[in-house]
Amino acid sequence: MNLGLWLRGIRPKTLPLAVAPVVAASMAMWSTVFEGVWGGSYLHRPCPVIGGRPGPDPGDLYGTCLTSPGWYAAVTLLCAGVALFLQIAANLANDYSDGVRGADESRGAGEDVSGKPQRLTASGLVEPKRVLLAAGVNAALACVCGLAVTILTGHWWFIGLGLVCLAAGWCYVGGRHPYGYHGFGEISVFVFFGLVATCGTSYALSDEIPFLVVWTATALGLVAVGVLCVNNLRDADDDAIHGKRTWMVRLGRDRGLVLAEATLIVPVVMAALSYASYAPLVRVASSAVNPRCGTLFEGTGDTTGHVACSGMPWWDVAAAIAGTATLAASIMLCVAAVRSLRTGGYRRALPAAVLLSPAAALTFGCAYLMGA
Repeated sequence: MNLGLWLRGIRPKTLPLAVAPVVAASMAMWSTVFEGVWGGSYLHRPCPVIGGRPGPDPGDLYGTCLTSPGWYAAVTLLCAGVALFLQIAANLANDYSDGVRGADESRGAGEDVSGKPQRLTASGLVEPKRVLLAAGVNAALACVCGLAVTILTGHWWFIGLGLVCLAAGWCYVGGRHPYGYHGFGEISVFVFFGLVATCGTSYALSDEIPFLVVWTATALGLVAVGVLCVNNLRDADDDAIHGKRTWMVRLGRDRGLVLAEATLIVPVVMAALSYASYAPLVRVASSAVNPRCGTLFEGTGDTTGHVACSGMPWWDVAAAIAGTATLAASIMLCVAAVRSLRTGGYRRALPAAVLLSPAAALTFGCAYLMGA
């Protein structure tokens, strides 16, 4: 089977939406790993590899256990696997369901003819059963990754959350009463691509969901809604004919355009506020001019010590540069997407909107690495 053909169903352009929340959450929680080593430290015992973090033992001389960098990296990659495979499964399931319902009948021809990406089922190039089977295989792979995360963290309720995610992905346009046809698709995208993906990853890594992670989850969820709005603006006429009552169909193109622009602009503003909260370039410059100084003792016999100065750590400098670059990229992508939308260039707006998600995620992540 032609790989390029299958990529139409997988829709690789949308995959950054799945990875971005995991990236942001893992960067936000990375500070919890800096002290963690395979053997623990003088204040903490190492956490077990399987089962997550046990509660503090009053009779233990050590405090709360610390996870190792290897455990942290494994859970992060597994969370990314869950997000990616679920996204692919949902895309293929949507291709199948919309194809058999006839909602994608205008996508049987090539994009150069219809102006819309060709779909596997609607084009007839792949049998519907094979598309459905491919969706099932990817859903199974997501389950395997999710089960591994559950075993490593000890949070068995993740299994229930995973089942809810699978049901949401299928019922979006599948089943007898798909909620995507009744205006709930945008809400679902916000919840699962924003809140669940980001907060779930944060909790898996640290057993915590701080406010900054919720703030990031909200922003990334809005970007995901914006991407869906751009897609639905393009398909509004066909959706209305086939009874798919998306927000863009209900609002009409003019008001729908305003909503789509808002869901792309607001997250960039939120990222800029997080960036401003730690003022990276100002901190780097002030540290260079006025380095941090203190008394350094050479050993137990040294009672006087000497003054030693140090500048900003290299990782803070790197985070400052990266955060500034990703914020600039977020602004440019947002401007490009909005300008394309206003001229009806949905084909140009969609990739810019999708790339806005990882750019904003990296901006948030760099802010948290510097202690925002």
